[in-house]
Amino acid sequence: MLNDQVQGRGVGFGLAPVHLELDESRIGRVFIPDANPSRTGTDLFVAPAFWDLQTNGRWGISFSDETLTIEQVAEIVRAHAAFGTARLCPTLITASQSATTHGLRTIRQACDRWPEIAAMVLGIHLEGPWISECDGYRGAHPLEHVRDSDLAEFAQWQEASGRRIILVTLAPERSGAIEAIEWLCRQGVTVALGHTAASSATIAAACRAGASLSTHLGNGILNQLPRHPNPIWDQAAEPQLFASLIADRYHLGSSILQVLVRAKGVEKILLVSDFSPLAGLPTGTYGPWSVDHEGKIVVTGTSYLAGANQSLAQGVATLIDWAGLPLETAWSTVTANPARLLRHQPPALTVGSPANMVLFRLSELPDHSTARTQIDIVRTCVDGRWYEAG
Repeated sequence: MLNDQVQGRGVGFGLAPVHLELDESRIGRVFIPDANPSRTGTDLFVAPAFWDLQTNGRWGISFSDETLTIEQVAEIVRAHAAFGTARLCPTLITASQSATTHGLRTIRQACDRWPEIAAMVLGIHLEGPWISECDGYRGAHPLEHVRDSDLAEFAQWQEASGRRIILVTLAPERSGAIEAIEWLCRQGVTVALGHTAASSATIAAACRAGASLSTHLGNGILNQLPRHPNPIWDQAAEPQLFASLIADRYHLGSSILQVLVRAKGVEKILLVSDFSPLAGLPTGTYGPWSVDHEGKIVVTGTSYLAGANQSLAQGVATLIDWAGLPLETAWSTVTANPARLLRHQPPALTVGSPANMVLFRLSELPDHSTARTQIDIVRTCVDGRWYEAG
């Protein structure tokens, strides 16, 4: 029985009006009316909900915490729906073997307990610990736990997760990393390069071994680099690598964001929130990390960023403003592109598809504003369940 109706200008329909009827957790009917009135400032838009492949926690809770509980996992995952996200990869950064095992096991237990959490969790992203130990390249990852790749260690982690690890970020210059890339790809795991000081030859070798993504390209790297070659240019030039970007207006400046979008092409760009465990907390110092007065999250006492504090909706608006992308093209970087990277069917507002969609309003601010485009999430439908904007 049809139980809900949604109307708005459709992303994926040339922004023409579209009427959707939901049949419980799926889209039951799609109707495009003949009339297409002029847009107004109060129009509602409807689009596929976001896919976020890199999110580390919230409210002082990290997926890498040794004290993580299943209730905290569920709370953080559900919170993403308020930001427009229907599918995500909880991300664990570099930590001790025991902390990583605990985080993976706890995420698995949360998925086993709550079917709606299992549906939202695409899989788990391991960002580290097989990354560069060098300052700058290492970013906010703790030096004492950075180490070389170890496939036996990974096998233990994959068992603890219930085989939910689907994405691994590593530095290909570490001992055994190229062999690890080949092995992981054979297991169906997507491999990303990140927090790396690798040479041009090593990056090329990693791509030949099967690496297919650059994690937050332009970040997790030295503040000052050789003009060329350097890991940014080498990865930007590799045609098989997708590039994830953090478009929060802090991690990347306007010019490099434009350059990376042009170098990779919009079909190879995907946005990630990279939500820090401190996301959503007030200004202050929280041990090794701090939230500054602008909302930036940094390694305490340094300029190094430690994750982000802005939603994917802000990232889409930044792509529109800084890279000049049309709304529908920018939207594909948080829906179709991450799905294609992970070899999933791209989300769409089509009959029979999961009822995963976001309703939002689009505002265009005066030209003198630094953020001309504003996307305000109204509510999000995740598998037929509605969540109000946070």
